[in-house]
Amino acid sequence: MTHRTFSWIPCFSLALTLMVGSNAMGQKKYDPGASDTEIRIGQTLPYSGPVSMLGNVGKVSTAYLEMVNAQGGVNGRKIKLLSLDDGYSPVKTMEQTRKLVESDEVLFLFSSVGTATNQVVHKYLNQKKIPQLLILSGANKWNDPANYPWTLSGMFSYDAKARVYVKHMLAHVKDPKIAVLSQNDEFGRDFLKGLRSALGDKAASMIVAQASYESTDPTVDSQMIALKASGANVLMSFSNGKFTSQSIRKAAEMGWKPQLYIPLGASSIASILQPAGLDNAMGAVTIANQKNPLDPQWRDDAGMKEYKEFMKRWAPSLDPNESLNLSGVTLTRLMVDVLRKCGDDLTRENVLKQMLSLKDYSSNLMLPGVSITTGAQDYELYSSTRLQRFNGQSWVPFGDAFSLR
Repeated sequence: MTHRTFSWIPCFSLALTLMVGSNAMGQKKYDPGASDTEIRIGQTLPYSGPVSMLGNVGKVSTAYLEMVNAQGGVNGRKIKLLSLDDGYSPVKTMEQTRKLVESDEVLFLFSSVGTATNQVVHKYLNQKKIPQLLILSGANKWNDPANYPWTLSGMFSYDAKARVYVKHMLAHVKDPKIAVLSQNDEFGRDFLKGLRSALGDKAASMIVAQASYESTDPTVDSQMIALKASGANVLMSFSNGKFTSQSIRKAAEMGWKPQLYIPLGASSIASILQPAGLDNAMGAVTIANQKNPLDPQWRDDAGMKEYKEFMKRWAPSLDPNESLNLSGVTLTRLMVDVLRKCGDDLTRENVLKQMLSLKDYSSNLMLPGVSITTGAQDYELYSSTRLQRFNGQSWVPFGDAFSLR
């Protein structure tokens, strides 16, 4: 910083100079999508198509922002979320994202769903230097600040999840023999890569069977029969949706009871475990970052009461016990807190800077011991996490927090 001596300037001139400098430093800065009264953000979600239930993320985010706006908005500005249907089709995602950027001129993209759908707009948004923030996909590719600095996931990476599952398995399963069920796409391959990396030299001997499936397959029954025949006592089910339900149900039908690990995104009690049979899923383990609305231990928790009251008043048509809705609230709250940190500097560059400057961030919906710390060199959002086990009725957190760095 350059220092100057002002001894020769008259006092009134010095005061004027300092006042002008102060005004310049406090000057409002806007990129397209921001103004004195409004902040426009964009989102594409599958409100239609085979995974339309994920559209609830947009519905609960919209409701949360309606509440924030009713309370005065963020730094005096109302937040307008333009959430468009892409039907989970990459072609439609590109079309809708171009509309949001070039016609609606949003400040940034927030919590769009899917690996393939986010991938198709990945390069486009980074070339235009538009933040693609807190996207709902855990693909490892999103942690690439050197090549794609404008994209940040809102989920644990699949690599990080696999590392945590392996740590738990090695500590608690005697003589583990692993069978892997994986979706034959980037989602499944990222998980498998993370598993092999975490096991290191042990991978060749510990992984005794692998089977994959296509997202268009009717069932995974034949794959499960082959995996059981391997004699494995651990099942890493890197699956999604109905295939997770089918794998759990088929294992129970065959009398196979391996230690089961499933992705957080496939842990919904209502959508995944109930169709599988709740008793069949007992003992399953997944990663955990937030409180479970169905867990009795949070019944009198202040954060959970606040969440339930919000859902009752602002989103009465949505199920407050669905973990997907709580996730939507958690991420939207994080986004709002980041915008507050931006102050009057609502440029895309500053939004990204503030998102990457979080230190031990937490909220009253996140589990004790779970936190977010971000930085420009590592885009893994969560710095620590917990594990949770299904007890036949709800997911119950257990053990100490795991560091992800």
